[in-house]
Amino acid sequence: MPVTELALLHIKNGEGIAAASNAAVDSKLREAMVAQASHANYPAYIFSQVEDASYIYILGGWSSVAAHMDDWIPSSANQEALASLADSVEVVWLQHIDIPPNASKISIDAPVMAIDRYFIPSTNKSGYEQTFSDTKHHLEEYVAPRSIEGGWRLDSTEEGKDEFVLFSAWAAIEDHFKFAESEGFKEFGRIKEFLEGADIKHAIRWASS
Repeated sequence: MPVTELALLHIKNGEGIAAASNAAVDSKLREAMVAQASHANYPAYIFSQVEDASYIYILGGWSSVAAHMDDWIPSSANQEALASLADSVEVVWLQHIDIPPNASKISIDAPVMAIDRYFIPSTNKSGYEQTFSDTKHHLEEYVAPRSIEGGWRLDSTEEGKDEFVLFSAWAAIEDHFKFAESEGFKEFGRIKEFLEGADIKHAIRWASS
C-alpha cells in the first residue's frame, strides 16, 4: 500500500537550515532527497519548522512501508547519506501515514503548512473519525482554494494509542490562528473531545528533490 513518510530531524548546532553555518548540511540533505526520490519514484521535500528553525521535516512517498524500511533504509546509498550527516543532524521521529502519495492533497507549495498531530486513545478512534468527517468542511472552506489532507499513522509505537496527522495550507500562520477564533471552529473543535493531546506546528517548504 502506498504511504506518505513524515520525519522530523533536528540540526544539532541549534541553527536553522538557512544559516550559513549549515550550508554543508543543506547541500547533503538535498543530495539525500534526490537519492531517495530516485529510489522511491516519489518526490521528497524538506520543510523548515517555523516555531524552531533547527527542526526540519522530510516529506516523501513510498510504495509501501517495507519499501522504505526494509529496502531503502539499509541500502548503501542511504547509509552513506546518514553517515555524512551523523555529526550534524539527528532523527527525532519517523512515521508512515495512510495517505497515498499519488492521490495526496497536501499543498506542497503553500506559503505555510500546518502539521497537526492528534493523539487519540484507540477507544476514541471511531468517534473522532465521525466527528472529523462531519465537521472538516469548516476547515476546508476556510483554507480554500488551498486544501487539507489527513491520515492515520501506520506505525504507532504505543498500544491502545492512535495518531492522526492533519496537513492544512495557509497564506500565513496568523490565518491559522484566526480560524481558531471563527464560528466554524466551534464545530470543528468538537474533535478535541476525542483527543488525549496534540502537537501543532507550522512549516515552510525549503527544498525538493
